[in-house]
Amino acid sequence: MGRFAASIAVVFLIYLVSGGAEVRASDPELTSDFAVPAGSDAASVNASFFTSTMFRNATADPSLAPFGTARRVDLTNFPALDGLGISATIFVFLPGTVNPPHVHPRASEVVFVVDGNLDIGFVDTTNTLRTQSLKQGDLFVIPRGLVHFQINRGAVTATAFNTFSSSNAGISSLPTALFGSSKPISDDILEKSFGVSASTIKTLKDAQA
Repeated sequence: MGRFAASIAVVFLIYLVSGGAEVRASDPELTSDFAVPAGSDAASVNASFFTSTMFRNATADPSLAPFGTARRVDLTNFPALDGLGISATIFVFLPGTVNPPHVHPRASEVVFVVDGNLDIGFVDTTNTLRTQSLKQGDLFVIPRGLVHFQINRGAVTATAFNTFSSSNAGISSLPTALFGSSKPISDDILEKSFGVSASTIKTLKDAQA
């Protein structure tokens, strides 16, 4: 094999490896119309398998304030999504409630405001904050893995329908991850990272308890 041909082969190998890594980072590709449940065949799967009623009569739960009320439909509770690369959440925000800063490590998100007004924003990897005040009928896109939030600063309840580019987008809430996990990050690390006193870190951890 000549030197040029060898170089082409190396470039092609790198392309295959990087492409394979990209595929593995996303939902697996289906080689059939849909993923058939274990122990079944496609002919026995009826329309009920493709139906979820979890969003029926979605209302806000005042006991969750200051947080909004979410219902999530993903691979954990709707097997028909397996391999389709999609999932959804309906979020109902009473006035003054928030969806705290969080990330979805495996999905980009589209937020559609069904009713009310909603302030939303995300922070990109240059630490630039982009915020928007959404009204009924507006859409907002949040790129995968970026820190984002929503808050209802209006006087009436707001409802948002969110879709994700993964059947299991994952979620990590920053307040919980940093200050309320079952095995919390050591106080000295948090103190140095945020440049605050031990008492401040204790206050934040107590708030998550």
